[in-house]
Amino acid sequence: MAEDRNQNIKKQLLKKREEAVRRKVPLAPGEMVDDAIARGWASSTRWLREHFGALQWVIVGAIVAGVGYAVYDYRAVKRAEAASNELIKGTVAEKGRIAGSSSPKPEDDAPDDPTPVFKSADERRDTALASYRKVTSSYPGSGAAILARLGEAGVLLDKRNWDAALAAYRDVKASPLAAVDASVRGAALEGIGLVLEGKGDTDGALKSFHELEGTNVVGQKELGMYHQARILFAKGDVEKAKELLKSAKERIKSQGSSSTTEAASHPFSFLESQVDDLLRRIDPSAVESPAPAAGGSKTMSPEDLQRLQEQLQRRMKERQQKPVPAPPPAGSR
Repeated sequence: MAEDRNQNIKKQLLKKREEAVRRKVPLAPGEMVDDAIARGWASSTRWLREHFGALQWVIVGAIVAGVGYAVYDYRAVKRAEAASNELIKGTVAEKGRIAGSSSPKPEDDAPDDPTPVFKSADERRDTALASYRKVTSSYPGSGAAILARLGEAGVLLDKRNWDAALAAYRDVKASPLAAVDASVRGAALEGIGLVLEGKGDTDGALKSFHELEGTNVVGQKELGMYHQARILFAKGDVEKAKELLKSAKERIKSQGSSSTTEAASHPFSFLESQVDDLLRRIDPSAVESPAPAAGGSKTMSPEDLQRLQEQLQRRMKERQQKPVPAPPPAGSR
């Protein structure tokens, strides 16, 4: 009996042990984290072993792409620098001095003055034109090429090559840069109007200047109004010209005070002087008499006018080199 009893106890203990093994005992939080890390590491290691061949090619491809981009970026920067340098050569040439081969250099000039000297205006224009055309041919589609095309148009306008200048200005107007830069578009519209006026197409010129007025950009709008007034006055429509000039004058005065005698008291002082001069010719009572300059002179000397024109040209060239959404000054071309 005792032996049977021991056998039963052993069987019960064995049964409990088997049930304990089969029973799932929940893990502690720390054990769960360790188990998850172990499983994840094992899975990652297995995946890396299975896909190592493909993975190494992905790494190599990424390295090659990075090197390729660095080379491309370096070449793009160097290309842009070269285009800018050639563009600057054109603008510097346009600002060069005209002097005969035997003309001495002015005494007040700095000995290291880099301003080039040309024997004639034609030589200066041809030098600038060659630089601009080199940019447009060597770097097509770039921003520098578009600005060079604008510079080329201006030189062609100076040379009275109407058809070539008109084509160049229209190319600039249709360019992507003109679509985002108001100053470039404004310069192109003004140039188109000036070319058409030179060709005798006053109606076409009025249309272009009216489009310039319609840009509603400060400075450009008033410039377009001034150009329209010039043509209308020449055609005999005095009242319409007077109306445009008065409106332009009011808008210009609202942009800055012109009460001082400084030549450039505000950004549109030159345009304001042009508007006043034309308005004074139409109706002397519509414009106050200019204040006498120092020394008693009541009008600007030719030297003063020349300085104003040089300031205007310099301002436009600076904008061509670094375009910003600012209006071009009047009469730059």
